[in-house]
Amino acid sequence: MDTNRILIVDDEPDFRTLLVEALSSMGYSPEGAETAEAAIQMAKAQHYAIIFTDLNMPGGLSGLDLINTVQEIDPRTFCILMTGYATTESAIQALKRGAYDFIQKPFKLAELDASLVRALDHYKLKRDNEAYQNQLEQMVQERTQEILKLNENIEKLFEGFVNAAVTAIEERDPSTSGHSARVALLTVGLAEAVNRTPAGPYGPVSFNDPQLREIRYASLLHDFGKVGVREQVLVKARKLEPERLERILQRLYQRDLEAVNTRVLEAWKNGEPFDPAYATVLLTAHRAERERIADLILRCNEPQVLPQEVVEAMDELEELGFHHWFEGEARILESADISALRIPKGSLSAEEREEINSHVQKTFNFLSKIPWTGAFAQVADIAYAHHERLNGMGYPRHLKSDEIPAQSKLMAICDVYDALVAADRPYKAAVSIPRSLEILEHETRAGLLDRGALDIFHEAKVYELTKDMLNVKMVSP
Repeated sequence: MDTNRILIVDDEPDFRTLLVEALSSMGYSPEGAETAEAAIQMAKAQHYAIIFTDLNMPGGLSGLDLINTVQEIDPRTFCILMTGYATTESAIQALKRGAYDFIQKPFKLAELDASLVRALDHYKLKRDNEAYQNQLEQMVQERTQEILKLNENIEKLFEGFVNAAVTAIEERDPSTSGHSARVALLTVGLAEAVNRTPAGPYGPVSFNDPQLREIRYASLLHDFGKVGVREQVLVKARKLEPERLERILQRLYQRDLEAVNTRVLEAWKNGEPFDPAYATVLLTAHRAERERIADLILRCNEPQVLPQEVVEAMDELEELGFHHWFEGEARILESADISALRIPKGSLSAEEREEINSHVQKTFNFLSKIPWTGAFAQVADIAYAHHERLNGMGYPRHLKSDEIPAQSKLMAICDVYDALVAADRPYKAAVSIPRSLEILEHETRAGLLDRGALDIFHEAKVYELTKDMLNVKMVSP
């Protein structure tokens, strides 16, 4: 940019030529224009640092009009008014129109030079400031891009961490594969439905984009604490572990062999002849009884509510004995086996159930150690409360309704729903979608789940979000 480019606008040719020559001798690059209209066209074609203009130019635009137009065309140009009719009013009008200064005709070249030097100093200062501002803006823009790229990389890293954490959960318990992702999809979908609900108990509640992401992360990681639960407890499908059941059934068979062996030995002692088929006959005679007892044990081993007749028949199991190779007479079912088979519902003992439930505390302990940013500050708290229930019957803190975060209330519904409709797990069969919705309704009436949230879950048909991810038939409720 040529800071010495100057335009002289005056309708008097001799005066205009004199100024152009004088400024040229001073080292500037001046040009002349006879009218304001000509000056405007020249200003449109190129930039002038300073424009000196006469006030009154007959037959066209005045100097004030020129100043006003130049400010619109190129606001960087400094305009200086030259007039032989200087008044306070004309000076004020010139300054209002955007003039930098004015000079009263006639003037000496020294006065012109002094005004020009002041204008150029100011002009250069503004240009330097603009350059600095542009450089600063460029630096800020570059730094902003670096920060955005860093944030993008951090988000990718965090997404990778979350996915890895979910993978770790599902590898510990393959039967729940996809549960965390489906709960996240359902919970975010329910939160978005809340945003679309203007009335009701959730009318005043809304979640912005960062809060929806916060809900997603909390939902994806809500079961992470299961990595701290023993695998044999986490995936326990029956009351007795397979090796324990196998040991019991083998002892039952050994018990029959011992009985047959005793009968054969007694027959030989009594002088009866050797008969190879006799042992087989005796084993066959014991088989029906052995199968009856084995069937009773297998029925007791199922993770279901025990019928009363089964509970009463279990007493005989405590008396079953066999000959232990080391300790002599011993029980076929040890006390731990009997206790496990007497579990009234499900496959877990009270201690094992407590260990499973501890995953919530473990999840919170893990998530609370992550330095979440401000937008995600509640991730740990949201996940911490997903097993709490409105009536205080949840765990681990037995919170009441007003103590439970709204996000956790939404997640609780989605977590229970997915656990019900998910494909068969070792310890339960999949429940149909209509039946699952009925169970949610029942738990809501019992004061466990939130009524307002469940109504939105129904009305918005949030449950349809995962229908293609499940091996169940979609039937409208």
